[in-house]
Amino acid sequence: MIYHISKQGETYKNVMSAIEKVEQRDRVLSYIQWKLPVGNYVKLNTDGASKEGRNAGCGGVIRGNQGERLGGFAKGVGNCSAFVAELWGVLEGLLLAKRLGFSNVELSIDSHVVVHVVSSGRHQGDGGYSIIKKIRRLLRLDWNIKISHEYRELNKCAVGCKLDHDVIFYEACPTKIRDILLVDEQGITSPRLIVV
Repeated sequence: MIYHISKQGETYKNVMSAIEKVEQRDRVLSYIQWKLPVGNYVKLNTDGASKEGRNAGCGGVIRGNQGERLGGFAKGVGNCSAFVAELWGVLEGLLLAKRLGFSNVELSIDSHVVVHVVSSGRHQGDGGYSIIKKIRRLLRLDWNIKISHEYRELNKCAVGCKLDHDVIFYEACPTKIRDILLVDEQGITSPRLIVV
């Protein structure tokens, strides 16, 4: 028990040290914009979020190489962490892309941690393990998936899709997302402080 507490204290100290180093790094103001998928790929943007005391949700949008909306979804995932909600977004997004018959998918996620876990299959902790296994199984199917991180500002369509119950697959573009799609299609930039 004492060893476990000591180990937890050591882990906390290491995390705080890493956070301090990140906070001390120089940042530069950049203007970033959503990028079209390359060639015959579609782009799948996914997101998940959890607020204390409320149910978590996830959502996603699939777009073609002209920026056109090809599909979308929103799902309530119950009471879970933001990390697990993000994983649900990836899983549901990949399932939708497969169901729609896309064989070349650029998967864009706004969480570096989720990108790492999904790409490597390595996860230390018990949250989301079964979802990660399902995602990894999907990634091994006969299709091409490119996984990348995309800043939250460039993932606004997926952010706008989250909801608190069930799962909804959007055939028509929801009104609250239409303007965001238009901004992306026009190449309008968003300011972002980026660590250098």
